[in-house]
This record gives sequence, structure tokens and C-alpha cells, in this order.
Amino acid sequence: MKKIVLIALTLFPLTTYAGVEKNESDRLPELLKSTKEVLDPMPGKLKALLVTEITNNGPVKAIEVCSTLAPAMAKAASEKTGWNIKRVSLKNRNTAAKADKWETKTIKGFEKELAANPDAVMEKGEIVKVNKKQYFRYAKGLKTGKECLLCHGKDENITPEVKAKLKELYPKDLATGYEMNQVRGIVSVIRPID
Repeated sequence: MKKIVLIALTLFPLTTYAGVEKNESDRLPELLKSTKEVLDPMPGKLKALLVTEITNNGPVKAIEVCSTLAPAMAKAASEKTGWNIKRVSLKNRNTAAKADKWETKTIKGFEKELAANPDAVMEKGEIVKVNKKQYFRYAKGLKTGKECLLCHGKDENITPEVKAKLKELYPKDLATGYEMNQVRGIVSVIRPID
């Protein structure tokens, strides 16, 4: 079994714990900054493309775009950086998008944050050690908006055409039943650091 040691990074203010070498804690702000530079544009770009597709061709075509474009964007960013970048959820649509333990805990924390503050930032970053190797784990929360509910909303509000397309592309879909301003999932990064 892997031994995991967490070194927590609360985004504001920066906190370190006993046993953390000074040079490790000094790296946290730069790791956060450089990770955010890569990730921050991704959700907005995807949303803009989906809204355009919904407007021009309807939600069924948007599902097709999302099913190919979102994984392609994450894959391209992963290949460019050498990081593992993916979108995951507690109620995943794609079977490859299931949250691991760290991601599950993070999503549940974001749900509490969002329930207490509808404008919550929903970001988390930590340095973790797995088998003596260090990784920076980062998550950015994805909040459901109006356009998300066309495919992720309550069953009675999803059109039969959208349901049919979802069943075709995602036979094991769990990603419905959401309401406005809920945590739909996260963009998750596992970044090796040495």
C-alpha cells in the first residue's frame, strides 16, 4: 500500500506544517501560479465553445462536441506540460472521469464551500508524496450554469433527444440531476515535482 504524506497548502494564507523543508514550502506559490496559468483558461474556452454550439446547432450537437473536445483539450495540455490533467466528478458521465480519493475529498469540500458562499473560489493545491516522489495536486471546481442543465439537469428537464444522445455516447452516465450553482466536478492536476 502506498504511503501518502500530505503537505497542505491553503490558498490564502499560505500554511506549512512541521517537517516540511523550507525550500518545499517556498515552492508552493510558484507551483500554484504556474499551474493556474495553464488551467484557468480551459473551463472558459470549453464553455464558450459549448454555448456557441448550443446556440448554432442545439444541445444534441453540443454533446458530441463536449464528448470529443473536453478530453482533447485536457490531453493536449497534459502532453504539453507532462502533467496529468483531467475533469472528474462524483457523478461522472465518462467512466474514465471517476474521482479518486483526493479528488472526492476535494469535491466534497468544494460543495461545502459553495453551500456557504455562492461566490466561493473553489481551488485547492497540495504537495503530496507517494513512494518518496513529490507531486503537486491541484483542483479547480466547476460550477453548473444554465447551459449545463440542458444535459446535466434533472431528468424531467432533459429533452428526449438529449437523453437518447447521452445514452448512445455514455451508457453508464451518472451525471444528471444537477441544479444551478452546484459543483459539477473539478479540473484535476497531478504534477510531478522534483
